[in-house]
Amino acid sequence: MQSFLWYCANRQLNQLNLQDIKKGLAKAYLNSGYSCRLLSEFEAAIEYFDNALPIFRQINDNTGISRTLNGIGNVHLNLSSFDKAIEFYDESIYTLQSIGDLNFETSVLSNRGLAFQQSGNLRASLNNYLESLSISKSTGNPVHYSLFNNLGIVYHETESFYESLMYFNEALKKTMAEKNLIDESFALANIGRTYIYTEDFSNAITYLSEAMIIMKRYGNRQAETQVYANLGKAYMKMRCFPEAIKYYNRALKYYKEIGDKSSVDHTLCELGELYFELNDYRTSKQYFMDGLEVSEKINDVMNIVRINTGLAKLYLKFNDTEKASGYLSIAEKLAESAKSYKDLSKISKIYSEYCRLEGNYREAKKYMDKHYIYLEKLNNLAEANKIQAMMLGHIKEKVSHVEPAYYFNPPKEKVLSKA
Repeated sequence: MQSFLWYCANRQLNQLNLQDIKKGLAKAYLNSGYSCRLLSEFEAAIEYFDNALPIFRQINDNTGISRTLNGIGNVHLNLSSFDKAIEFYDESIYTLQSIGDLNFETSVLSNRGLAFQQSGNLRASLNNYLESLSISKSTGNPVHYSLFNNLGIVYHETESFYESLMYFNEALKKTMAEKNLIDESFALANIGRTYIYTEDFSNAITYLSEAMIIMKRYGNRQAETQVYANLGKAYMKMRCFPEAIKYYNRALKYYKEIGDKSSVDHTLCELGELYFELNDYRTSKQYFMDGLEVSEKINDVMNIVRINTGLAKLYLKFNDTEKASGYLSIAEKLAESAKSYKDLSKISKIYSEYCRLEGNYREAKKYMDKHYIYLEKLNNLAEANKIQAMMLGHIKEKVSHVEPAYYFNPPKEKVLSKA
């Protein structure tokens, strides 16, 4: 009898040990996936996550399952596979709801909002962010800095730059308080990018440069490359074209090396616009066509819209209204399906110029009116978000100015001295 009890106890102990071993192995795969993603080694990251997921499922570890699904979603987000990313985020959220993990659900909602935002669906993006904010408020948990960053990005897309800077500053303060240098660099980069659009180029270059110092130190290649691209945009806006070309070409080289095809075609589009400004239309067209080829291969809808819009502007320069009309038609249909009011406003303005060149002034006025209608829709979307955010207590009703982000930023020597 005693030996039988010993046998049962020993067997149970072995099973527990095996369970612990499997859990440890799954966690090791999960952490390796996280590391590879930070190093922009996306194929390896997917492989590690794919190894972790069946083990977590075998041992019924829903916490591990939800983290792994979110990790896979994040990789697809990096690769601009937005529909796939959203599918994995959906599954992660479903798993989290089954175990009542509201805290991590707010993070995944924020990630899903970012996927919707990058696919051009700002309304769905805002709904996810506000749901995340609402859960944080109801549970009394602090809002994660990534949500502030993501909200800042949406406000940036709707050209509400004050609110954008306000949310990025909140993200920066939180990351600094938690001594999270990697995410601090994202906030710095976002602040720098926003200053480009307010034409405060000195601050833009300062913040982008400080972000790059941190990113280089911690080996975040993709984020560092995005900073190069934004520095290219800053110098282009300043009409310092040689510097802009230098940074864009550096970004293009690195994007190709890490296999970020969506950012490759976006940078090719930016170079097309740069050479358009230089009146070098042959080179401009070549960059646009190269970008279009990449965009169509990976079905990157928003870049297809922007490149077709750029090609339409290019052909209007030569009064080739037939080709311009063809590119505009493609851009308009895709922008309408994505509900991208920002792109539709630009397309309508170019259509107005097209009609004017054709001598059809009535149609030209109609399209200019559409241009303003889309701008109003974009503004209404931002205003609706402000009202909901005020109800949740996250922004003030009246603002007069934005506190310069510089005051929240550590001195450069402090950034350089951190390990």
